[in-house]
Amino acid sequence: MKWLGLVLALGAGAAQAEELVTPSGLEVEFLDRVVEEQMGGQVWLTLRYVSPRIGFDEGELGYDAVAADIDHLCDHEGLRAAAEAGGVDQVMIALMDRAVERGVHDPEATMFIGAYLPTDGGCVWQ
Repeated sequence: MKWLGLVLALGAGAAQAEELVTPSGLEVEFLDRVVEEQMGGQVWLTLRYVSPRIGFDEGELGYDAVAADIDHLCDHEGLRAAAEAGGVDQVMIALMDRAVERGVHDPEATMFIGAYLPTDGGCVWQ
């Protein structure tokens, strides 16, 4: 996919580590927030979080265990950030087990992603 090059970091939180606790008790650290204009003109907001507790090994939390937490992050942090951005067409929530630089392939990393349509009633999973 080719990006048009519009990448914006939003708010002071983009430069600072911010730890959040989700409803299940999972601790996540805010990594970054990016707004990107897609080729078709849509605007996507991506919020990335890190929690070393996710993964596929014994004792780690898989996607099914954290899916509601990803939904919660969209409904609360995602909608707030979308409003700050002036509205977006899609919110992407990425939850990773380690910080991975955007665009860099790390085959050892675990990443769960939720894509949502932001609405007045909350985030609608796509």
